[in-house]
This record gives sequence, structure tokens and C-alpha cells, in this order.
Amino acid sequence: MPPSRTTRKQRRDAMEQRVLAAAEQLVRDGENFGELSVERLAGVSGISRSTFYVHFEDKGDLARRMTKAVVADLEEVSTDWWSTADQADRGQLRTAIGAIIDVYRHRGAAFTLVSQAAAVDESVADELRGLMRRLIDRTRQAIELGQAAGAMRPVEPRETAAVLIWMIERVGHQMLRPSDSGGHDKVADVLTDIIWSTLYRV
Repeated sequence: MPPSRTTRKQRRDAMEQRVLAAAEQLVRDGENFGELSVERLAGVSGISRSTFYVHFEDKGDLARRMTKAVVADLEEVSTDWWSTADQADRGQLRTAIGAIIDVYRHRGAAFTLVSQAAAVDESVADELRGLMRRLIDRTRQAIELGQAAGAMRPVEPRETAAVLIWMIERVGHQMLRPSDSGGHDKVADVLTDIIWSTLYRV
């Protein structure tokens, strides 16, 4: 019997994850994604070059999918705070920031890959900007929710959201290294202080 559509999709998804994981590991090991060849990526993934092109259009396609994956991780851990931003709960904000820090810590190589790819591939840069705009928009909505409830200061929602999201992105990319995990809680505390002071009434 021919394989079911579900089985084929599972195999495609598994192969995609295999190649993404290989690319992430190569970057973790110090290689620059922009300089990696498809042959190298395929070889480390244990597949042929032709099989790579069955699953990805090119390296840019791989990087765009990685971008979607890591931003989806950030969205997932931010949802609880976005939906309860009107409650002015500092502990809940700290929990959300801690979860964001963990994403950057565990997926640091993936974020580096995305940054390297975006520097040489405009389509990846466009994908990243679009997804970051989505994070900014969700944060803007959270700020407006908090302001409507009287829990937040009268800051400019869109501009403030943009500054906060890009600040977290730069901190995540530049300061969070697996080798310095002891400082991650301090970084999360500082970010919580900054965001709390910026948004909430004191």
C-alpha cells in the first residue's frame, strides 16, 4: 500500500527538522552560515544534495524556515504576558522575560544563523523584519490593553513596543551565551526592571 498523506508529511517534517538541526549545529560549532555550501549542509545532514533540494528551495529557504521557527518560539512564551498585561503583575512579567531568555539561550545558534543569513540574503532579512513586526504589534496590543485598564503609563504604544522588542532582540543575541548561564537570571531581572518601569505605574 502507498504511504498515507500523513506519513509522507511526517517524513517531510522529520527531514526538514534534521537539516535545520544540522545547520544549527554547524553554526554552534563556529561555522558561518553564509559561507556554508549546500553540499556541506547536505553531507552533515546525511542526505544527498538532490534530496536537500527536494525539501528546500535553497539556503535562503532553510534560513527563512529557521527564522519562522525561532520567532514562533518567542511568540509562544510571550503569549501569557500579552494576554494578561492589564493585570500589572510584576511576577508574571518576570516569568515571561525568563522564558524569553531561555529561548535565546537554548536557540542561540539558530538566532546567529538567522542573523548571518539576513546579512547576505535580502529575502531572509525581509522575513525577519516581518516577523519582528508581528512581535511588535502583539506587544503594542498588550500595551493598549494595559492602558485601557489604567494599569500602564500613557506611553506611545507602537514606538514603545518597537523599542522594547528590539532591545530584547539585541540583548538576546549579544549577551546570552551558554557558557555564561550564571548571568542569565541577572539579565532577566534587569530587563524586567526596565520594562516594568517603562510601562507600569509606580
